[in-house]
Amino acid sequence: MTNEQKCNIGVIGLGVMGSSLAKNMINHGFCTALYSVSDQERKRFESGKNNYRIFGSIKEFISSLERPRKVFLMITAGKPVDMVIASLLPLLDRGDIIMDGGNSYYKDTAVRCSECAKLGILYMGIGISGGEKGALYGPSIMAGGSPQAWECVRAILEAIAARHQGKACCGYIAEGGAGHYVKMVHNGIEYAVLELIAETYQYMRFVKKMGAGEIRSVFEQWNEGPLNSYLIEISATVLGKKEEDGGCLIDKILDVAEQKGTGKWTVAESVERGVYIPSIYEAQMARIFSTKKEERTYGAANLKYSSNEAPGLRTEEMEKALLLSMILAYSQGFELISKAAEEENWNIDLAGLAAVWKDGCIIRSALLGRIEQAEELSGKPLILSAAFSDIGTLEGSLRKMAAAAVLSGMPLPCIQASLQYYDYYRSDQMPVNFIQALRDYFGAHTYMRCDREGHFHTEWE
Repeated sequence: MTNEQKCNIGVIGLGVMGSSLAKNMINHGFCTALYSVSDQERKRFESGKNNYRIFGSIKEFISSLERPRKVFLMITAGKPVDMVIASLLPLLDRGDIIMDGGNSYYKDTAVRCSECAKLGILYMGIGISGGEKGALYGPSIMAGGSPQAWECVRAILEAIAARHQGKACCGYIAEGGAGHYVKMVHNGIEYAVLELIAETYQYMRFVKKMGAGEIRSVFEQWNEGPLNSYLIEISATVLGKKEEDGGCLIDKILDVAEQKGTGKWTVAESVERGVYIPSIYEAQMARIFSTKKEERTYGAANLKYSSNEAPGLRTEEMEKALLLSMILAYSQGFELISKAAEEENWNIDLAGLAAVWKDGCIIRSALLGRIEQAEELSGKPLILSAAFSDIGTLEGSLRKMAAAAVLSGMPLPCIQASLQYYDYYRSDQMPVNFIQALRDYFGAHTYMRCDREGHFHTEWE
């Protein structure tokens, strides 16, 4: 392209995700301006197609963009985003657009939307899922923020997004930080599904004593049925990876997990909004506890375990247990999003969100098709939706697997938490009445009665 030709969009930040997303835009024919302070990052674009320009000067970068200017940030969340915005604002005009495609905290995004709006700048927080490959070939895109900006950038975002049966996996969620909120919860669901698959692997590997190759075959078989999903697919691939000595790579990977902030944010949100998400919580806690490797090794050698005979589990029963657990993980995530939408006055189309997640993203699965078709998603949890009225046929297998884990001394916290979530929803009577009586006894906190309205206090002695 010539120096006189204006670029359709600009990307700031050419790390793994930023460079992949920029190449996606370039490959779709959009003239793209690229900016990075890193020489190493800029070198990634020294050869290839010619419909892009690379800049080391932010002023020249902005000057290269057509109006309204559209700037896509792919940088580390937090202070770096605020620093880049501060450098951009003096160079932008009213009606120009800033899009943050990182994993920013949704409340930060809401503040940035508000502050930019005061200056006439349109701001969007955009959730992007799919990893490096998804960013390059088509991610799932969850756009939030300025609806006016959405109309300006929609064509570009839909063009670079993944497609499912010809429809772009890209949608406008709601104003403010809604796009980053649903991406945060997406990541929470991802935590839970990863942990559920890992726990199922753990049970097959160390209780049923199955080899990695056998488990791989099981996952491949499961991926042909209702468990069909990206994460089940790559689970089989991971189990087939060999070392040079012929051993399985999975057996050489240390059982210590790293994490980013989105899982913790999701758990904190559930507490703040009063939404029960035990599977997501336990997945988060499992990663935290995995870091206690030294203590776990000592405990394995010294803590007593009373061996009990566990019920045998067929492969078909484990499949049903995992399927129900995954359904319940999605149910928890959608329940949290629904509650947030209600409290934040976000008009989120939950069925539309399920469609956005059907391809390109990490948690894409066949289950999302059922969720998309579920009616009255915002009115009740998925677990109570007519679309999932058949989950009772799976319950026995989940209960059997949870019991087998306990009797085997195998911690499968996410599997067990999924069952607790199911059982809580079928609990007409909880022991909280006893707690309320005790609280009223020692603190005069009062209680409600089931036979009349109002709050009551009793002199217990």
